[in-house]
Amino acid sequence: MEQQIKDPRSYQDHLVQSLMLEDPGNSKEASCDSSELVELWKFLPHLETVPETLLRKLPFTAILGLSNTLAKNSKLKDKMSVNAKLAHNASQAVKCPAQVKAGLDDRKSLLHEGRFLGGASCSNTELWQRGRAVIDSNGVPAFGNYDMDSIGCGGCVTPRGWREIHNPSSQELKIKLFYLPNVANSGLSTKRVQLEEGSDSVSIGESMREIADLDGFKCALNTFREAMHSALPWNRSVSAIVGFMVNTDYLREDLHGNNRRAQILAEFTDYILGRNALNWDNCQPFVTTDEMAHIWANWRGKRAALFNNREKADRKPQTAKKPFEKTRDVCKRYNAGVCPKQADKECVTAFGSKLRHVCNKFLGRDSICEKYHPRKDHK
Repeated sequence: MEQQIKDPRSYQDHLVQSLMLEDPGNSKEASCDSSELVELWKFLPHLETVPETLLRKLPFTAILGLSNTLAKNSKLKDKMSVNAKLAHNASQAVKCPAQVKAGLDDRKSLLHEGRFLGGASCSNTELWQRGRAVIDSNGVPAFGNYDMDSIGCGGCVTPRGWREIHNPSSQELKIKLFYLPNVANSGLSTKRVQLEEGSDSVSIGESMREIADLDGFKCALNTFREAMHSALPWNRSVSAIVGFMVNTDYLREDLHGNNRRAQILAEFTDYILGRNALNWDNCQPFVTTDEMAHIWANWRGKRAALFNNREKADRKPQTAKKPFEKTRDVCKRYNAGVCPKQADKECVTAFGSKLRHVCNKFLGRDSICEKYHPRKDHK
């Protein structure tokens, strides 16, 4: 097949001979003249490379078959040529690396041309470690004037979010810093005064809301990823978290029916961010999507009792019905033997409520007989 594709003319001759051998009488059928061939080439462009002398030997039916076969072969060639082109571009980039000239960059109006090179094709963890090799442990100076409006995330990042996201070693980077309700809180400078642990000094910290629902978590995570792309384009650690959440449908199987699903997702995300901060300090790669699956199993396993306790606390306690509540839908006239529908198991009040014809004899503090006989016949 590869030889046929490399030499299309011999491949076409082979097709023509095959078609003629299939039907020896083809040469006797009506053939195309020059004007007909011109019109034919307009509608069947794949026949343009077939010599006119060969086409004249074939009837219209055989020509159509030849055109269809060449069309399929052309699609295969295009597919192979695209893959070959991608491989060729990759090899050429290694053979002829781009020369990046020295220059200035102020991250706003003066942008160095190196910013517009194609993306790195090495692993994202290697890119992270290359960044650590040239960037200080505390990251880069923080900005807060990135264009987030054009990507639909304008006004969704708190000032603290912008400050912490530029520092890959920050243990204060939390997903709630990208939760929309906290943007208003930070703008109003909501504060709380508290004593520092083991000290007599007083500290003032911002009071921020925890993520309350799954939609809020998804929105915050998307904003987090876009903010990271603006601040540190080479840092794909948040994209790895997004990949894990999407692949597991936000841990649907493990947290299905859990009232604290959003809070647990936020807590696990913060845990991964803390792990990544330590890895940055130690010049180690960030936690990948595949690694998160194992980390999640261990992290959840150690907190299983906590999850179960909170799930039980979220459920409303089901108290036993009191005796008088159990007799509300029992027909009193039936038990007294005066109900007009004495023979039926149910009757209806004047207001349309159904009543049961069962015994309302109290057997204990929380139960009644409820058998199908009146109270007077209870034994």
